[in-house]
Order: sequence, then C-alpha cells, then structure tokens
Amino acid sequence: MPRAPALERDGFQVTNKIFINPSNTTLLDPAMKRKVTISNLFANHRQSIGDIARILDEKYNHVINVLIEQGMIYERRKNRQEVKIERRGSLFRRH
Repeated sequence: MPRAPALERDGFQVTNKIFINPSNTTLLDPAMKRKVTISNLFANHRQSIGDIARILDEKYNHVINVLIEQGMIYERRKNRQEVKIERRGSLFRRH
C-alpha cells in the first residue's frame, strides 16, 4: 500500500501544490531559473532545505523564502515582518 506524502518537511508544513518543471527554461531570467531549480529540488527530488542551500550555495533563508513564494511550503511566522525580540536580562528569576 503506498504511503501518503509527508505533510511536514524540515519543520515546515508542505502545501499540496504539485511542481511541474517548465519544458523550456531558456526563456527565463537567471533569478527565475534559480527559483525553478530550488522548487524542483525540493518537490521532485525530495532534497532538504539545508541540502538545497548547500548544493546551490544559497542562504538557507533565501531557499525558504523562494519555497514560500512558489507555494511549496506555508509561512510559519504570524507576522511577515521580522519579529524583534527585546532582551532584558535573564529569562530566569530568582526566588
């Protein structure tokens, strides 16, 4: 019996979007070709986000942003803007 595809990979919830590699990538600009390559490696070759970043010499965050933009994974952040954590001393209190 075939197994259902994983709903989560690398800590991200995967969408049910199916990626089909374009038949003619010669007409795409270099940035779009890179997005296609990232999506293809993630969807069709089941590469991890870390492996894609390493193979393509890309920043981990860039790979995540491309996968979100292309609809391959869901956004995890509550607010799309960067969340800044203000640190004031220790997280632990003395009793």
